[in-house]
Amino acid sequence: MAVTANQVLIRRASASTQITSGKAAAVNLYAGTFAFYDASTGYITNDDNSGANAFAGVVYQQCDNSGGSAGDLSAELITQGQVLVTGSGFSQATVGDAIYASDNYTATTSSTSTSLIGRCTDFVSATQVYVNLQTDV
Repeated sequence: MAVTANQVLIRRASASTQITSGKAAAVNLYAGTFAFYDASTGYITNDDNSGANAFAGVVYQQCDNSGGSAGDLSAELITQGQVLVTGSGFSQATVGDAIYASDNYTATTSSTSTSLIGRCTDFVSATQVYVNLQTDV
C-alpha cells in the first residue's frame, strides 16, 4: 500500500550517494519512499505506474511539489547502497533475488506490474530485507 507520510529510512554505511533531479508537478515525495522516473515526462514521481516507470532511488528528504509545476523543485535521492525495505513473504532464500517495488513503499519478489529496485543482500524477517539499490542513473 502506498504511503502518504515520511518513513524512517534504515541504510547501511555505504548507502550515501545522492543525486538531485527535477520532479513532477502535483506530487509529494515522502522521505524514505521509492521514487521513479515518469516514463512519459522524465520527471521524478512517487508512482511506479504498474512497472512502466523505472526506479530512480529512495527519497532522502521530503520534497512537496504538489502545488507547483513540473521541475519547480528538485528531489534528493539515494541511488546506491543498501537500504532496509518492507514487504511480505521474504525468507532466507530471498537473498540474492531481484526485489521490485509495487508502490512507493512496498517491496516484493514478484516482477509482475512492478519496478526493479535492486537485489536482496540480507534477510531480516518475513516482512523486511536489505536491498542493494540498482538504478539506471
